[in-house]
Amino acid sequence: MTTYQPCVGIVKAADRTNANLVWDAWGKGPNTFSRCLTTDSPATTSSTVTHYLFADSSTSVEDVAIIQAMANGDLPPLQTGYSWGVDGVIAAADALAAIDGDSMQCYSASGNVTPLDHCNAILASRGLSWVPDEI
Repeated sequence: MTTYQPCVGIVKAADRTNANLVWDAWGKGPNTFSRCLTTDSPATTSSTVTHYLFADSSTSVEDVAIIQAMANGDLPPLQTGYSWGVDGVIAAADALAAIDGDSMQCYSASGNVTPLDHCNAILASRGLSWVPDEI
């Protein structure tokens, strides 16, 4: 039986493209880091995007462990037939630079947790706000 838990990942805006390429190579993309965040408070539609977020309310505990290991300097497993730096897959050094603990952080929770409350608490603790979508 697979156990699931909410998971939130935050990456610096400068590393978003390469972080997304890492998720693609892992088979978990595309465009995983897609929600705009800012340090502006209050945030407006014209706020400067400083970070991007991925949030998944049902991440397997195995994938959470892989994501946490990424932030600690490990590369994720690749899809079958893929190799780092070959045939359009991001190079290992570029991947590591985009997902190390300075560029990306991962937060998970277990138990009876409301995913949006979990995410909002993380953002508040980091001084980040959602950039509102344009209407």
